[in-house]
Amino acid sequence: MASILRATVIYAIGIFWTCTLLPFILLRVLWSPLKAFRKTPRDIPPAILHDGSYTHQFVSANGLKFHCVSRGDKANPLMLFIHGFPEFWFSWRHQLTEFSKKYHVVAVDMRGYGDSDKPTKKIDYRMENLVQDIVELVPALGHKTCTLVAHDWGGAIAWYVAALHPTLLDKLVIMNAPHPKVFQKELKTFKQFMMSWYFFVFQLPWFPEFLLSSFDFSVFEDMTKHFVNKESVSPEEIEAYKFVFSKPGALTGPINYYRCALMHTDRKFFPRKGKIEVTSMIIWGDRDTVLNMKLADNTVPYVTDLTIKHIANSSHFVHQDTPAEVHRLMWEFLQQ
Repeated sequence: MASILRATVIYAIGIFWTCTLLPFILLRVLWSPLKAFRKTPRDIPPAILHDGSYTHQFVSANGLKFHCVSRGDKANPLMLFIHGFPEFWFSWRHQLTEFSKKYHVVAVDMRGYGDSDKPTKKIDYRMENLVQDIVELVPALGHKTCTLVAHDWGGAIAWYVAALHPTLLDKLVIMNAPHPKVFQKELKTFKQFMMSWYFFVFQLPWFPEFLLSSFDFSVFEDMTKHFVNKESVSPEEIEAYKFVFSKPGALTGPINYYRCALMHTDRKFFPRKGKIEVTSMIIWGDRDTVLNMKLADNTVPYVTDLTIKHIANSSHFVHQDTPAEVHRLMWEFLQQ
């Protein structure tokens, strides 16, 4: 009964937000009806995705095949990058170049994303499955431990990995993703509830996929408009995102992360007591429009050894918006 009530409330909020958005969407469609439904054919991948500086491979883990992109000497320690929404391995392009000097760096397309396998059921995106993906990827890549670097949704998963499998991690670097317990509390506040409107819209069938693909996937231009440093992303890089997410079914897997997160809560899966013992750092772009800045500092009580670094002139996508500053902070942390 409780689960039915929960689902009813979540769908009701999703419908409310959708109805709020509809007048603006309809006005935009009526203003440019042909552009709203036009899709540019994208059969050939942009050259920037296959420039020869990366090694592409498929790695089996947790019953799925994952597309992994790597650089650096495999004899070096592993630095594993896990992305957020709406991204794929390419969002770590700056870090793959920078840290391949001393690490075997690997960026993975998470389940449901890019060229990795895409389970079709919403339940397949439960947190325990996402965590197990990472737990099995590390040995599948030929390593016993890793420095885990994560952003957004990847950060949420990384906090769980650190809590449940601390011996798997050498260090943890999180970018614009709060501790899960902090976010659960903050989502009940008016400010974060308003900032997280899309969580609820994404619960509805087919409409989120239409919304993100409309106007030839203009969501990716919209995403980069939030970057503080507009020159940090090129038109060719935006086209790389459009190429990957315009493939059939490429949007449903990423949206299912949200559909599953609200409908199938994983609170019992996270340890109720104890702090995360892995040496950790949070890098937070303070111009984040989807996560309240205080979420970073509110994570302090949940981690034994935590360094927090704010970048004032950077957005939610801090690793792409201000990569040089992110690299400087990461090297300082890693060399401690």
